Amino acid sequence: MYGYSYQYGRILGKGGGGGGGFDADYQAVLDYATAQGYTLPSGGQQTLQNDLVVALKAAGVWSKLDTFGVWATDGDSDFALIDWKRLTDYTAVNSPTFTTNQGFQGNGTSAYINSNFNILNDSVNMLVDDASLGAYVFTATTTGFEILGTDDSVNRVRNSSTVLQRVLAASNASTNIDFSGTGLMSGYKNSLSNWTFYKDNVQKFNGSFTSGNKTAFQNLYFLTHNGINSFSNAELSVVFGGASLDSEHTDFYNSINSYISSL
Repeated sequence: MYGYSYQYGRILGKGGGGGGGFDADYQAVLDYATAQGYTLPSGGQQTLQNDLVVALKAAGVWSKLDTFGVWATDGDSDFALIDWKRLTDYTAVNSPTFTTNQGFQGNGTSAYINSNFNILNDSVNMLVDDASLGAYVFTATTTGFEILGTDDSVNRVRNSSTVLQRVLAASNASTNIDFSGTGLMSGYKNSLSNWTFYKDNVQKFNGSFTSGNKTAFQNLYFLTHNGINSFSNAELSVVFGGASLDSEHTDFYNSINSYISSL
């Protein structure tokens, strides 16, 4: 059926780097990478990545993601920069360090990644009262993390005074949510002004922020934010944005954590 077949209740891909048997959306990632000439992950890791996509679909997460990058991979750095949802590349600026099976690390001075994801143009979720944004921090350089936000964006995910990611917004209203160590740092907007923030599977905050200006959204950056010289030397393994995953958070966290732990 359209080049795919069904077996044991799962959609099988058309073959490719992993020898077939893959979910069609993950197979599309492999096909895109192959067409670009990128070095694919090992066969065993392709299976793990396919299982991640299958798990995210089963949890109702995949359809809610607008941008999703799995930077922890044993494929090359080009493969790591693929946006799995949009089948295009993020852009590494000033050469953040790529480490196999871990992700990209900023240099604390200038290196960052532009997702090339303009929320005004590329998302139907951030512009309404339903949003998610976050990253899995593989290696932290200090013990403290914060997420700052407005009701229209997760304004910054930061380590001390250095920023992991930011969505630009007009409002500067913010609150601090303290984190420690590494793990999944995420924020979900599930109503007009309500955000919920998690560190791994622990809720750190639930409440409202002062209204901002939704028309002010611009590109999404990682390991820095636009406008001031604020860069992080933390290391990110997974990045994502889309519709709110508040009700799916536990399954989402378990799926991501299972993948990272298997590497």
